[in-house]
Amino acid sequence: MNLKEILKEENLDAYAILPIELCSVRRPDIITRRGVCADEMRTAILFLIPYYVQDGEGNVSLYARSGDYHAYSDELFARIEPLLEKAYGGRFLGFADKSPIEETVTAARAGLGKIGDNYMLIHEKYGSFVFLAELLTTCPPDAFGWQGEDSLPKETGCLHCGACKKVCPMVRDGMPCLSAVTQKKGELTSEEAAYLQKYGSAWGCDLCQLACPMNAKVLREQIETPIDFFKKDRISVLTREALEAMDDEAFRSRSFSWRGKAPLLRNLDILKK
Repeated sequence: MNLKEILKEENLDAYAILPIELCSVRRPDIITRRGVCADEMRTAILFLIPYYVQDGEGNVSLYARSGDYHAYSDELFARIEPLLEKAYGGRFLGFADKSPIEETVTAARAGLGKIGDNYMLIHEKYGSFVFLAELLTTCPPDAFGWQGEDSLPKETGCLHCGACKKVCPMVRDGMPCLSAVTQKKGELTSEEAAYLQKYGSAWGCDLCQLACPMNAKVLREQIETPIDFFKKDRISVLTREALEAMDDEAFRSRSFSWRGKAPLLRNLDILKK
């Protein structure tokens, strides 16, 4: 099996190849901790993991309604790294989020999307409802059909229409980041509590994504992720009862778990008022 076939088996159809020297490498130590010298890496295989599912309004950000994508990416890399090494030789190391490269900048440079004024990568098909991931390999880029720098699309930006800024409370009203407030530990001020009640968020924020005209097609035509992991065990509306009923393993499997239960319980109590 070749790269395209391996990714197709995983329902990953948005990917691009880039020589490592064209990537924005910021943390080579992350590579060396995996037992490979950073200088040995020659190619980045960048790909997008779409996560959008149309399940209506809720109090949890769209990215966090399924299981944690870090768990998905760990399982994905465990499956495909051996297949790629068998097919091409060399070493393949997968990264998502905790990456040695600047993922958004590098993915845009490779032609996987445009960087919006909200600093999110916006893909032509899946919009900004994507996670970014990559495989770094010691194999040369031409092994994967690299055609040279002239084959790269010109880097372009978003429409700069201002829609995301108009709906963002932080930009529009000088408020704190709504997502950051939902993840804040400890007690909230009365102003912050009123802020949560106004927007009805227990975790995260999607205001800029939902307002972006470049996401309109995804939302209108309900272009959902083809990946089963993000379609099952979804929580769009989190309740105190559901949260308290989660054992430690079930809670740790969610993207909203990294700050612990206390901020979520606090937020849910505020929303209930």
